[in-house]
Amino acid sequence: KAGQQLGSFVVLSGGNHSSLGDQLDPSEPPPTPDFCRGYFDVMGQWDPPFNCSSGEFIFCCGTCGFRFCCKFKKTRLDQSTCTNYETPLWMNTGKPPSRIDDPLHDPTRDKTNLIVYIICGVVAVMVLVGIFTKLGLEKAHRPQREHMS
Repeated sequence: KAGQQLGSFVVLSGGNHSSLGDQLDPSEPPPTPDFCRGYFDVMGQWDPPFNCSSGEFIFCCGTCGFRFCCKFKKTRLDQSTCTNYETPLWMNTGKPPSRIDDPLHDPTRDKTNLIVYIICGVVAVMVLVGIFTKLGLEKAHRPQREHMS
């Protein structure tokens, strides 16, 4: 019976005093499912709005940057405090600023390409010299043929 002691235990009657979630009061109407508003997440991706109406997962929970449905009212997200409903400023890059030509830079005096052409030309000449040298040495070391009439 309630209030009776059994050794070091006291028997209590009543309900479940669990602290895992909000207990539903039978006099209250059942809660209506939440609507999670669409938002921009931390990567700048638009996450569309969704309804939390899947079984007991009826509350919009999480953070402003990551939302999901949960079943406990006390962990519900107050979406009115979030500010990530507009495109983030860092995504508004727009077009790049127009280039201002450097008055000190004269493309006619730019010697970068000239240096590359000179180096490639020297390498090409060295390859040709090597090929002709090899052909000349092979011809010089061949045995001489005698001309027979």
